[in-house]
Amino acid sequence: MSGSLRQSIAQSGSVRQAGTSPAAIAQAEVPKPPVSAPYEGIEGGTATDWAVILTALGVEHKAVEAHLEPIGQATRLSEEIHLNGTIYTQGQFKTHNCTWNVAIAQIDMGNASAGIEAVRAMMQFNPRVILFVGVAGGIKDVKVGDVVAASIVYGYECGKVMDDRTLPRPKLGEADYDLKQRAQAEARKNDWREQIRSDLSSDVAPSVYVKPIAAGEKVIASRKAEVYEYLREYYDDAIAVEMEGFGFLKATQQVKNVSAMVIRGISDLLDGKNDDSIEPEQVRQERAAHHASAFAFTLLAKLDGEGVIERSEMYQTTAQVAFDSTLPEGMISLNVQALLEENQYYIHAHHGKRAFTNRGQFDRSLMDLHQQIEGNLTANNLVSAIDDCNARVKNSVDCLAGQFLTWLRQQQNDSSAQVPCLMIDEHTEFEIPWELLESGAKPVGVAFQTVRQRQMEPEAAPLNACCGGGVLVYAHAKYGGWQRYQRQQFTVFQEFLSQMQKPATEFGLVFIDGYSVEEPLKSSPTAYIKRSKLFRSGTSIVFISGQLHLDASIGLTHRTLLTNFLEHGAKGIVGTLRRIDRVRAKEVVELFSEEHRQHPDRTIPEILRRLRGRVWEALEDEVSENTCASYLATFLHVYYGNPMTRLQLTSAEGESND
Repeated sequence: MSGSLRQSIAQSGSVRQAGTSPAAIAQAEVPKPPVSAPYEGIEGGTATDWAVILTALGVEHKAVEAHLEPIGQATRLSEEIHLNGTIYTQGQFKTHNCTWNVAIAQIDMGNASAGIEAVRAMMQFNPRVILFVGVAGGIKDVKVGDVVAASIVYGYECGKVMDDRTLPRPKLGEADYDLKQRAQAEARKNDWREQIRSDLSSDVAPSVYVKPIAAGEKVIASRKAEVYEYLREYYDDAIAVEMEGFGFLKATQQVKNVSAMVIRGISDLLDGKNDDSIEPEQVRQERAAHHASAFAFTLLAKLDGEGVIERSEMYQTTAQVAFDSTLPEGMISLNVQALLEENQYYIHAHHGKRAFTNRGQFDRSLMDLHQQIEGNLTANNLVSAIDDCNARVKNSVDCLAGQFLTWLRQQQNDSSAQVPCLMIDEHTEFEIPWELLESGAKPVGVAFQTVRQRQMEPEAAPLNACCGGGVLVYAHAKYGGWQRYQRQQFTVFQEFLSQMQKPATEFGLVFIDGYSVEEPLKSSPTAYIKRSKLFRSGTSIVFISGQLHLDASIGLTHRTLLTNFLEHGAKGIVGTLRRIDRVRAKEVVELFSEEHRQHPDRTIPEILRRLRGRVWEALEDEVSENTCASYLATFLHVYYGNPMTRLQLTSAEGESND
């Protein structure tokens, strides 16, 4: 990593997690007094985290706003406007163990809109919690003013229409377990009512139910309606009905590190729908919205805060970075998300205050390239396929990847850092070989250090991570590069796994030769990885040469295996996007070892970038089977983890190589 980039990060002390965008674009609300007083009886904390709350009506949005105060020294709630136009009102909410930064948006009604906006908000803020808060119609067992925290939301529109009836094909979204547990705990109490921020009184105290509800595209006005009979027959445990919850939860379920729930206040009962003789609908909606908001913020106030970290002081091993102006100079974040619509993707990238945000499709050649890399093409033919893919991506005005690469080239030109670092956080059904795609005249893997990420919840770890100690090796063959360091080598995989369980083992590098596993593994190594005392210390990286043969019966992919190492404490991991030629893979290992020996101060991403640069230049000078094979083998080695990790291995004579 370049000196200026390291200095920039050192001055900031950290890299913040992905998705946060606290900068206010405009101020929108009149000054408000502090609203945290009702929660002052709960002991406070100083950590910060993000929550997003979506609403569909103005009255719902106002009810949520009532619980917020301005962020920092601001005197008003602020706005942030997404590039696609969604306006987020932002404020702060102080709880028992952290201060929540909360973004609220009022969106169009309907499940489709809720799904799209949920994805957009999660990409924008990377929240710990996302809620949909609003009003609903009561079907049974509830009264006006009650609150339903939906354990399940049925999508009742899904079905098969017959001549005389509609047969359901049930689909559902489910609330996350932690929020459901907290909702059940708070529903047994009454103190959540103290948080109701409305002057509207009620003759009967509201209750909370944690039960299923239903969501569709229809406004049900009467119990005489056919759709009501349909709900009672096929979804008889649903106690309320609304129009957004199903699409919302289907979207949030695709993201692992966010907790989601739908919370509704009952504003109408189906028998009394549109009957304003006793109380106007506007009053009922306002009361129900305030009740739902009070319970939602009670959940935030009481939600267990373990794992919440200071975003401004700590750094996660998943290498997530901020989407705002606090991003250290020279670091560029890229987040790619598959959307609900077929072949639709969303990209959100940031470099300082510059952003690229768009949704669309990838060119078919990019999708095909993934299959070709996994296939059995010769090195020459695969390089030709890569060249063809790059040409089509560049020339296609509609290709999302091409649009991003054009933006990325500008960031490279404008960066004062010698070599920017691209942080790739990808959530697609395949892994895009970004290192092979061209940004300007050079491939991304040469023009940038690249770090791939995983969405998990590991222990927080500081920057400038140094992995020190010897080398733990599983391999049948000898690797000359590791011979100069203190090492322990195993040729039996089971013995190697057992060694990882032993305490007081100091290995800065764990090396696994995937080619030494000649028969497919029929026993999953994940149980050993999870309980490894070596990885719990958080001072080791893993290097897997090639890919392990994994029997299909154990249900484990290479990509999942990499995630397991990171999730359970590995500081980083070097792996390959496909199983490459054994001889070429060994060459890459030896070159990596030699580069590290000569330049022990270089980070893992920078070592890999330099190796890619050499084979790329060799291919540009002369095209041959040898240069093509070396080019592919080197570029298909990628890194996951902390971008600042470097090795400090102990030599065989007992001295560190640093």
